Amino acid sequence: MRKRFLFIPAFFLLLIVTILSDYIYFPLISFKAEEVAKKYLEEKYGEDFVIEESSFSKALGDEKGIYWIYAHPLNNPDISAQITVSEDMLMVSDDYLKMKWRLELNEQFSTTYKNLYGDHEKYSFMVNVSFPEHAFKEYNASNTYLDVFQSKHNEISNIIFANVILNSSNDMDYQLDFAYKLIQHLKDQKLNYFSVEINYYKDTLKQNLSLQDNELNYKEFKEKHLNMRDYVFDFYYDSNDDESKKKLSDIITSEDLQQYIY
Repeated sequence: MRKRFLFIPAFFLLLIVTILSDYIYFPLISFKAEEVAKKYLEEKYGEDFVIEESSFSKALGDEKGIYWIYAHPLNNPDISAQITVSEDMLMVSDDYLKMKWRLELNEQFSTTYKNLYGDHEKYSFMVNVSFPEHAFKEYNASNTYLDVFQSKHNEISNIIFANVILNSSNDMDYQLDFAYKLIQHLKDQKLNYFSVEINYYKDTLKQNLSLQDNELNYKEFKEKHLNMRDYVFDFYYDSNDDESKKKLSDIITSEDLQQYIY
């Protein structure tokens, strides 16, 4: 009696090996990538780090996959850095400096926000920032955001998001005064680019806020209470765009900002 052998086409065999590697093997050994990232961070920045989480992905068509790892300094859990490690356990990138300087900018901006609106909760604002790539080579972890800003302000971008609860249904003229002061503050910094998005919520929202709402961050608060949003102020400035520069120069009083509300 002849023996029958199972024949698997090479294409399907390759497909099986790929699936086993990309979806089982590489995710299983993610702890090795975490060790690579942790060692790299601690040697580069001279402090202990804690790994938060990691995942593995491989984009369609890419030859190799990437481990995405999140970690924070042991002494400062508010700085959550993203690290990428290749599937062959080589460091690709980290954004620790950017996230450190971003946190410092947000702490600095909290003073500006308080001066405009008084006390604030976690949901009140969020500031993103971008730097020229060469800044990460010229500066290190001992430098602060202010250090970088003082020499690179015209290459830095600030993107500001804010949540503001109106005091009354006729409060927008009053709120535009604050928006005007904020725009002038950003203008004085001579940034490469800045944008401001302020979400204004109905005054009745105050009556329904819970203690848990006060602990929400900007995005969480916006998602939860979007149906209570009344107006949005949206303005941007780009130092490389003539039309944008004219728009900024045309802002003489708070009334000139009315056109940026919808």
